[in-house]
Amino acid sequence: MDNLARVVASGLEKDAGATVIVENKPGAGGNIAAAYVARNSGAPFTNLLVTSINHFVNPAMMRDPGYDAYRDFTPVAYLSSMPYVMVVPDASPFSSVGDVIRQAKAQPGTVSWGFGGNGTLGHFLGLALEDAAGFKGNPISYRGGGDLMAALAGKHVDTVIMTVQSAAPLAKQGRLKALAVTGNERNKVLPGVPTFVEQVAGYPSLAGYAFLLASSATPEPLLEQVHATLNRVVKSDAFQQRLVGDGATTQVFPTLAEAKRWFAADGPRWEALTRKSGIKIE
Repeated sequence: MDNLARVVASGLEKDAGATVIVENKPGAGGNIAAAYVARNSGAPFTNLLVTSINHFVNPAMMRDPGYDAYRDFTPVAYLSSMPYVMVVPDASPFSSVGDVIRQAKAQPGTVSWGFGGNGTLGHFLGLALEDAAGFKGNPISYRGGGDLMAALAGKHVDTVIMTVQSAAPLAKQGRLKALAVTGNERNKVLPGVPTFVEQVAGYPSLAGYAFLLASSATPEPLLEQVHATLNRVVKSDAFQQRLVGDGATTQVFPTLAEAKRWFAADGPRWEALTRKSGIKIE
């Protein structure tokens, strides 16, 4: 998210001549950053938030997230898909998702799979695999990509589900084995790796993404201006090159109204998935 925010900030500064300050507020799956923007809205600054599905998931998991996903924010632009991949160490006996499933069924609760935080896309992808394949593994939550890599290196976990951006370099070097990628089509960065959908009957098509939101206190004319500017940024060569490197894609909503409709329709889907999973954070 930090990397993507800086690419967006650079594009905004070049296109609109604006001064953009990127302030990284990590923690609680994006909840700290969202609550901060919700509390610090209005003049003299335009507060923007680069976020993901956790924007909808956190309020469904937490008793008091500190913000309302819809009332406190207005969607501006879809920035990037966030492809994920399941990986294992190069010396792992697992060479496919089928191998993982067979072992997990043979010895329930013994195959551990790591992910970067409760309620993240990696968490949902693992739960979806358990549900579709009919097994019970040992899910373990970590703080993020660095901790996931350390857990794999230290043999503290059998497999992890993480972003393609983090895992692809080591997979290409042969230090990790990539078993499955998200999406309905194979990822261009890891073209030889089959999708979860290809390998597991009934696996849902779950796709993460990054979205740019503005404080709901932002005047509509300014929102329209930022939306038009962001459309030019995401279509720029620099931004498209960044997407290619991650195996990601974007989509451009011609109008702000279309962006708002997409946002309003997608949010409830993630909220329902969260409630179904039973994930709670007190």
